[in-house]
Amino acid sequence: MLNKLRWKFVAILMTLLGLALGAALAVQTVSSLRQYREETDRVLTAALDRTQSTLDPLHRPVEGFAQDGELYTTIPAFCAVLDREGRVVLALSFNAWVDEEDVTRAAAEALAAGTDSGQLREQNLRFRMERRGLWLEIAFADLSWEQSAGGRQVLTALLVLGAALAGFFVVSAALARWLVRPVEESWRQQQQFVADASHELKTPLTVLLADADILLSHPGDTVGSRRRWVEHIRDEGLRMKGLVEDLLFLARGDAAGQARPQGRADLSQLCGECVMSFEPVAFEAGLTLDSELAPGVTVHGGGEELRRLCAILLDNACKYCEPGGAVTVTLAAGDKAVLTVHNTGEPIPAQAQPHLFERFYRADAARTREKGGSGLGLAIAAAIVERHRGKITVHSAEGEGTAFTVTLPLG
Repeated sequence: MLNKLRWKFVAILMTLLGLALGAALAVQTVSSLRQYREETDRVLTAALDRTQSTLDPLHRPVEGFAQDGELYTTIPAFCAVLDREGRVVLALSFNAWVDEEDVTRAAAEALAAGTDSGQLREQNLRFRMERRGLWLEIAFADLSWEQSAGGRQVLTALLVLGAALAGFFVVSAALARWLVRPVEESWRQQQQFVADASHELKTPLTVLLADADILLSHPGDTVGSRRRWVEHIRDEGLRMKGLVEDLLFLARGDAAGQARPQGRADLSQLCGECVMSFEPVAFEAGLTLDSELAPGVTVHGGGEELRRLCAILLDNACKYCEPGGAVTVTLAAGDKAVLTVHNTGEPIPAQAQPHLFERFYRADAARTREKGGSGLGLAIAAAIVERHRGKITVHSAEGEGTAFTVTLPLG
């Protein structure tokens, strides 16, 4: 599908660029051909004028012609003067090698055409005639130069168009590849997302079905005697419910046109409440939980989403803190509100840090599953921060522990 989309981009770009360049070359070619024709007509006019000056010594030659009777032109031309009976009485040649028979035949064909100007295809001539007093003057110009120049012009335009189309193809292919890359990446992430979601849902479903089979295999037992299996079913159902809710939250965040959270939230109070709720968790894990929260820090946004953001960061910090280690929550206010959740312990590998906020990504999949994580927490945290026009970063290094920092606009 992506290859098809890429080639569609190439076809569209090639068509648009080809039409634009083709139109420009067509206009230029038509203009050049018109100029060639006008040059031939100018020579015909000049030949008629020069012939008139020959018949009438008092007639001044036009600009561009010598006084001695020579016509400065590279276009072969000649002029015939006919009497009332249509006989050629005078012929003047301008850079043309013609005999009496050629002039007579050309004059006869021009008269037979019945028009004052036109083209003699057999002799490849263009003519123009004027009647002046007793004489009929017919000027002829060779069309070979015009056809040759026009042919070169058309050939040049076609070569330029062909070379440009070849260049356009290379550029279009590279541009299409660049344009499709985000779509390709999105498609890959979507496939990975579906695969990961299916895998996460498969585990609790398997447990549910296994527990249900155990209960069905003992139809005479009471619920109390099989309480363990019923509790397993309930726990896995709750786990599935939480996973589905997380997926729905991310799906809503991906939806176009979703309104951003409105109102103001006291981030100091929210963080304080989260710290208090995680104190038992830290105590049971043998961790030290400290906080340093600046009072009265308010931001634009939804209180529930910001509470969830703080809870996700604290939950991760407690889960992956070293035994007997410390978790520290800091909230400061300057130009923006800055929330930092730090824990001691082994650092996150550098190659994993850019992917931490991807859905279902786990730097250590085995440890994450042992601790009950689904790989969606940090993705949800990043989505909440983005909805609040903020920024979330991570810093983790040997001997320094791991710190997640959230920056939010003040409210």
